[in-house]
Amino acid sequence: MKRKRSDLAVEFAADLDENDVKLTEVVYEGIKATDVTLGSKGGKLIGKPKGRYITLHCENEDKIRLGCALAHCIKELLQPSMSWEKVMVAGLGNERVTPDSLGARTVRHIPATAHLAATDEFKELGLRPVVVIETGVMGQTGLESADCLNFVAKNVLPAAVIAIDSLACGDFSRLGSTIQITDSGIAPGSGVGGSRRPLNREVIGSKVIAVGVPTVIDLDSVTDKVNYPMMVTPRDIDGVISRFSEIIAMGVNSALNPTLTKEEIEMLSF
Repeated sequence: MKRKRSDLAVEFAADLDENDVKLTEVVYEGIKATDVTLGSKGGKLIGKPKGRYITLHCENEDKIRLGCALAHCIKELLQPSMSWEKVMVAGLGNERVTPDSLGARTVRHIPATAHLAATDEFKELGLRPVVVIETGVMGQTGLESADCLNFVAKNVLPAAVIAIDSLACGDFSRLGSTIQITDSGIAPGSGVGGSRRPLNREVIGSKVIAVGVPTVIDLDSVTDKVNYPMMVTPRDIDGVISRFSEIIAMGVNSALNPTLTKEEIEMLSF
């Protein structure tokens, strides 16, 4: 059997020596999670950058509780950025391909507030300036997502970037049922054998928090009975994308602007 191909650090962590990885089971807002911290050596062994990877276990869990748990994780990883500092939220992927549309669909529920920063109402509400961007994919734009975000980041100077993307997993039990949050950035397309420029602090110049859900699995990495590349996605992928785009948007909105009510966030989204 070939080496497992997956974007999820948790799927490799159990195979590492305890000196190379710190693995902890935690609970956020009543939601079970696995917290994986990779050092340089552990990261090299599994082909992932060092950093912290939190996996929320979402199967049959309430959307509001999941959104709250995600907000908790994002706020934790955003530290030590200040509440008034600008954050850029980026939706990665191809909106025309359902399994790859998570990022694009999610950012449509996240209000851009940076252009309101000079108003008195903005200051009274205690909002954080948020820039929202949808990058598309190279086949649509001719640009690497990293190059696009790097250009924008150099002009808007965010304290952090939150990148949202569809992921690949190597275990059927995690397909469409987990959220991974990491402070190590993201390499778009790596889980499906792609070779895109990574999105991380070194490239962007700001901390990059990546949030994603596994929406595909490569059968070639889990069985020897497939003689050609085949990606599999859940039968109800439309429902998976719809559900998780709402959960992630809820978590991001709550983490970035905790003073806003759900109704106020929805009003700013249009």
